Amino acid sequence: MNLTAPVIPLHPSLQKLDALHRRRLRLLGALLLLTILGTLLFEVVIAVTSQDGASLLLLGLIVLLMLPIVAGVGGLLWVLNRWLSRSLNAASQLLRDCAPQAARLTSIERASRDGVLATLCPLAGQPAEPVHALINSSFRWSPPPRQAIEVRLYCRNLAPGNELVALQPDGVPLLGKVVDRATYNRQQWVLRIAALVLLVAALAGIWVFGGVGR
Repeated sequence: MNLTAPVIPLHPSLQKLDALHRRRLRLLGALLLLTILGTLLFEVVIAVTSQDGASLLLLGLIVLLMLPIVAGVGGLLWVLNRWLSRSLNAASQLLRDCAPQAARLTSIERASRDGVLATLCPLAGQPAEPVHALINSSFRWSPPPRQAIEVRLYCRNLAPGNELVALQPDGVPLLGKVVDRATYNRQQWVLRIAALVLLVAALAGIWVFGGVGR
């Protein structure tokens, strides 16, 4: 008896996005690995040319420090790959389970760390009023265009918190979720205030400790 769950392939419209995300993750991993190896090689050259006991001791310490760093980088890349894969699998399930509805998507803010805020206005059916959506920032290499476009919208319910997929006229998918505009603006305001407080605290700390050092 085979207890292994069957692997369901991604929806065809998501396969290019999946290949792109895996290629970029491999590139990121290679760049981080080359950086670590370059640093280690530089320290080896210094230790060999100086032939100093302190340099050899420093080299050994750096090697010991590199091991958890390499493990941590590998773990972070694994977590990022799992997170993005789950997003793609959830989007694939939406595309298979939900019937598409025509909608007009319009970006209303520039891309930020959180994503791109846009309005979605169904061309038929309910709700009659436009809803707001936050296009997933994890797939920022596939942002929505600035002008309004008609998309095929896949979403179980156009209520805040629900995931969505919008297929552009050329078939390129946009992944995101429905948000409440007032709640989103309030969260952004709190984050900006928190960032400003941290900046002021950091500058105050530099000024105080810099004055003490003098």
